Amino acid sequence: MSTKWATMLEATVAPAGSTGSAAQTVMENSVDKAQLVDLSSISIVDIEGDDAAAFLQGQFCNDLSRVSSTQAQISGYCTPKGRLLALPTVTGTNTGFRLLVPADIRDGFLQRLSMFVMRSKVTIAHRPDCLCTGVLADADGDLGQLSRSLGALPGSPMDVATSDAMQIIRWHDDQTADSRARYLLLASEDKQLELWAACPDMPKLGAAVWRLGDISAGVPGVRTGVQEAFVPQMLNLQLIDALSFTKGCYPGQEIVARMQYLGKLKRHMRRFRLPPDASGSVSIPLPGTPLHAHEDTDAGVVVDAILGTHGQAELLAVVKVSAPANKLTVDGQVLVALDLPYVLPTAEDARANAG
Repeated sequence: MSTKWATMLEATVAPAGSTGSAAQTVMENSVDKAQLVDLSSISIVDIEGDDAAAFLQGQFCNDLSRVSSTQAQISGYCTPKGRLLALPTVTGTNTGFRLLVPADIRDGFLQRLSMFVMRSKVTIAHRPDCLCTGVLADADGDLGQLSRSLGALPGSPMDVATSDAMQIIRWHDDQTADSRARYLLLASEDKQLELWAACPDMPKLGAAVWRLGDISAGVPGVRTGVQEAFVPQMLNLQLIDALSFTKGCYPGQEIVARMQYLGKLKRHMRRFRLPPDASGSVSIPLPGTPLHAHEDTDAGVVVDAILGTHGQAELLAVVKVSAPANKLTVDGQVLVALDLPYVLPTAEDARANAG
């Protein structure tokens, strides 16, 4: 993060903190307003060259032939054992592909990906001069002061609007309360500074509000703590169009396909709320924290958790399909099961697919 961006954030974004902090107050008072969100914790990586498309198609678990400057997708990068190392968002550019990767796993991800370039005509470049920010529309779908600066917006989730100055990805809607549209803005740091300065009255928040929206939408992330913990179906990737069963080979493809077609999926991702304890406080579990169900100490694993409004935490966790959703605990605290915006397959569905 550059000094200019950090200085701007210090002056405009409520600092992260616990219940009752400035950030929490702004979040709770801004639920019906369009918001700008700092996502500088997401790194931008450009992959270009004559062989870029074939190279990525052979590395990721989604079908890269569907990616263009008007269409993005979430895709997984797996080990040969089918375990997810990263879950980048991929969009097309005029010269190749652009990936969005959490900064905390970026270096290891790029190092491993680069190992397989070999003689391919492919360049992989981290772009610290470009930034990702988020925009959360108000309840009516309006983007407030930012509307006049963006032009035509992409209409459906994962649609992309590309111009010389920026790319806009329509992200999965926030389902925290009512459904609200979200957008990712990819642009140079100077352009982002210009956009933020043009919206002095819009609430500006840190990445926690975005992660809360992802949890509500059932959109997982792979960060430090859960790398190599899950195969794609455990994170419901097949339900958010982030996994292809018809493309060619990629690392781990045989294991992923076997799980799909033999009906052996025994864990899936669910959404939960963690209420405050008797003292009124709530402890936010880290990704990778285990879930228990009575004597079963391996009932599930936290994917991500964040403090939401009114002092309650929300989280995504991969749990056993057989685990009773209303009996799960984390760090001794009872979880409350919440609905996802999509339907989880049943055991009968798995057997039908296997048939």
